[in-house]
Amino acid sequence: MPSDRASPLASPLASPLALAPLFVIGFLVVNAAFFFLSGSYFESHHEVVGGASVPAFSPDQASHVRVVFAAVSGAVTAVAFIASLARRGIGHLLAAALGTVNLMFGAVAFLYHQPGALTATLLVTGLVVPTLALLSYRRARAAWAFLVALCGVLAVVGLFGAPKISRALEVSLWTTMILPGLYVVACATLALLRDDYVEPAARRA
Repeated sequence: MPSDRASPLASPLASPLALAPLFVIGFLVVNAAFFFLSGSYFESHHEVVGGASVPAFSPDQASHVRVVFAAVSGAVTAVAFIASLARRGIGHLLAAALGTVNLMFGAVAFLYHQPGALTATLLVTGLVVPTLALLSYRRARAAWAFLVALCGVLAVVGLFGAPKISRALEVSLWTTMILPGLYVVACATLALLRDDYVEPAARRA
């Protein structure tokens, strides 16, 4: 039997004071984990200079990487928090905006004669994602399901393909790294709208 107690995240517009600590804790945990893992990575990488083995990353470089990661993860956390306050509108808007970014990157890739697979993927997803976002916002169940799945796929592909995309488009790695994080936010936000797309027969049951 379903509980009468509503989840604090169930409302499309939940209290910011109730949600904010969850996002702050998540941000701190992720950055603490990155701090220790990156420390191990930096300490394990050395290079030979003048016959002596020296760390490949200076303290300033290590600090820079951590600060930039904190900025990127902070931006993703902020977007996730904002999306949680109005899932339907912001979730679809975010997906459409990410698709538009793909379209812009695809145009750049085409103009600079980048690999055909990369160019085609960016152009196709740049056209498909905003279209699905519009149809999903109009409560098309098939479009919503496809959009959620596609955002999840693009998050995974973007995460592992960020270095290659960064080199191909000649943009900062951190620019291409923030996009998978935003796709995760879009995927999760849209997936939480599943009750809006339940078939009428299922609702009656």
